[in-house]
Amino acid sequence: MRKFYSLFLLLALSATLSASEFRGFLLTRDGLQLTGYFNLIEYSPSGNYITFTNDFGDIYSIHPMLVRGFGFSKDGTSFRYISRFHNGQWYFLREEIYGRTLRLYRLPDNENHWVDDSLLKLYTDPPPTFYIGYGEGQLLPVPRAGFKRILRDFLSTASPELAGKIGKKGYRYRDLYAIIGQVNELTGRQRRRL
Repeated sequence: MRKFYSLFLLLALSATLSASEFRGFLLTRDGLQLTGYFNLIEYSPSGNYITFTNDFGDIYSIHPMLVRGFGFSKDGTSFRYISRFHNGQWYFLREEIYGRTLRLYRLPDNENHWVDDSLLKLYTDPPPTFYIGYGEGQLLPVPRAGFKRILRDFLSTASPELAGKIGKKGYRYRDLYAIIGQVNELTGRQRRRL
């Protein structure tokens, strides 16, 4: 019995120590900012959720429907996540690029050790990795299959010359960050001219 308690204490202590490096804030739907520690982002059949420990030591499992987002920093790098609804499920999406016109979001995956995506692998139709945010909170999913068609249709009215380049060298799925950056740069220049 003593071994069991010592093992439990060791696990609890290691979980507490690993959580301390993810100190950050949680932004509620009514605009309040709560501080605490982020332990893990996990997937469930209804999307994903986070485990959050507030400053008083209370542990909560928070669904994206309940908050606007959260953020924390690790090793000098800031991580910001927003909550969005897509295809009947709520997700926390990591903000990769924030621009005036377009924003690029990414679904959390196990690249980072604070994400447990083991349940995501069981989805029969997994959600796309990337999403483009535009307008007032609207999302465009960008799956790998059909990427060219979706992005060409999306960019055809705003930037026809850029839409024609999609799928060519330098404008492929792996270049999505550069494409979004270029769209934001082009629309930023057009606004300054007017």
